[in-house]
Amino acid sequence: MVREIQTLLLSYKHIHLRRLKAHVGYLGNELADQLAKEAITKGDPFLLPKPLYHLKSEIKSAALSIWQDNWVNRETGRSTHDIVVRVSSKPVGCNREKIMFVTGHAPFPSSLHHFILRTQENCSCGEKVDPIHYATICRFTLS
Repeated sequence: MVREIQTLLLSYKHIHLRRLKAHVGYLGNELADQLAKEAITKGDPFLLPKPLYHLKSEIKSAALSIWQDNWVNRETGRSTHDIVVRVSSKPVGCNREKIMFVTGHAPFPSSLHHFILRTQENCSCGEKVDPIHYATICRFTLS
C-alpha cells in the first residue's frame, strides 16, 4: 500500500503532501476527518485501535519486563546485581568509577589480564585479585 502511494506521488508531480492544522476550514479536511471516523467504526484493519503513544508505552513496559527477568535469572553480573537490583531506562546515579569498581572492569590486574593487556593477574602483594581485594585486603592499599 505504501509503495503504491509512493509510486503515485512520484508519477503525479503536482500532488504535494502537507500537514494541515485540523478544524480551521481547509477544503476537504472536514470530509477527510468524517471518512476517518467512519473507517474506525467499520473496523478498518489498517487503523490502530489505540494511539501510538499508548502502543509505545506498552512496548517499553514489555521490554523492561523481559530485561528485568533476564537480569534476575542470569549467572553473570551478580556483583553489579547486588547493587543495581532493578533495571531501568534511566541512569542509575552511579559515577563511572563506582561502576568500574563494582563490575571489575577497571584497570585492575585481573581485568587487564582478562582482556590480554597484562601477562599476570596477581596483585603486587602476590594474590589473585579483584576490586574488593584492593578495598579490603591488600596491604598496599588497605590504608
